[in-house]
Amino acid sequence: MSKTIQRTVAFYWLRLRSRETISYKSVRDVNWVEALTGFRSLKWGEKAIGGIRYDAILGRDYPVLSVSEQFDPTFMQYIDRENERVTDYMDNYLAGGGGDLAKSSAFAFFPEYALVGRISGTASKSVEPLKKALDHFWPQGKEYEWDVQPVITIDSIERFKKELKELHSFNAKFTTRRTLDSVSFEGGTTGEFYGEISDAIGADLDVEIKVSIPSDALLAAPARKFKEMMGDFVSFAAKQNRQMQVNGIDLAGKLLELKLVEHPVVEQEDIIIGENEPKQFTSLVEHLIKVCAEKQTDLYQISGGEEYE
Repeated sequence: MSKTIQRTVAFYWLRLRSRETISYKSVRDVNWVEALTGFRSLKWGEKAIGGIRYDAILGRDYPVLSVSEQFDPTFMQYIDRENERVTDYMDNYLAGGGGDLAKSSAFAFFPEYALVGRISGTASKSVEPLKKALDHFWPQGKEYEWDVQPVITIDSIERFKKELKELHSFNAKFTTRRTLDSVSFEGGTTGEFYGEISDAIGADLDVEIKVSIPSDALLAAPARKFKEMMGDFVSFAAKQNRQMQVNGIDLAGKLLELKLVEHPVVEQEDIIIGENEPKQFTSLVEHLIKVCAEKQTDLYQISGGEEYE
């Protein structure tokens, strides 16, 4: 029986930060294929920084830097299914007793705009190992150090209006805005409800709500009506740029999640592992390459290449 594993691909800008002042400059002249080709030729001992080991994966659509962080198994336990027991984990469970467990992740370098995509075998989201590698192996002079920042975007209200066929749930944070005309409220019926409370007490309200249709009552017709009723409120809450997230089904029948306020760009997809197929790091890399290729055009449009001039 196949197993589905979900992993997140996140995207980051690379830029240079001044060591002396709060200023940045963009980086466009690094040939990462060439840089990682040279890095790959280094000796084993030259590719490590402390407990972090790096290597290059070439010959794909994007050059990839692999990161293996040493993992300390202290206080872990080993589930021995064959002998039906759970024992303390010991180093000699590793072949030959001379190895280390590692947390693995990979960074794919785009050919333009100093962008990278990241995937990890664990829930870790740290990009510090990448920054260490950049500063150590590819320094850019004494005045600057590397900086790694998430790519940020905002899903448009137009996508909500045109792509979402059914609304299943929404999360929102907003503040009521009282007016001289107490009859005039923003945000449709939902905004009106909180507006009336605000007027009654004589103060604006900070509101945080989550509304969803229970899964056992999730039918197409109510979900479509839900979207229709919430349209004005979604637009109102998104304008405040605090939190507005909607979930539902798009016109193609696929699950769609939109964040209508500023947020990091991430892509979550499933990795399907066959019944007799090992869970290999190669599968993570292939998934990373696939998602980067799918998102490249969108990322280039977001980046524009001018952010950190």
